[in-house]
Amino acid sequence: MKIIWEFVLKHVGEVVGGSIGLVFAIFVLIFGFWKTLFIFLCIALGVFIGGRYFEKKKLIEFLDKHLPW
Repeated sequence: MKIIWEFVLKHVGEVVGGSIGLVFAIFVLIFGFWKTLFIFLCIALGVFIGGRYFEKKKLIEFLDKHLPW
């Protein structure tokens, strides 16, 4: 177990990238490419908006600034 942990710590970027690739491949096999792309875009948008909201910025102010009402 110690050897695996040392490998992960030494190669964090490769492990994270490989994990993301594996998840993407599984999603493509289950849902198809376009549905998977839509899911990942929704996740990215949620992370972006959530990050802005928790930076003590109000969500309404953010939406007013970035969306043409």
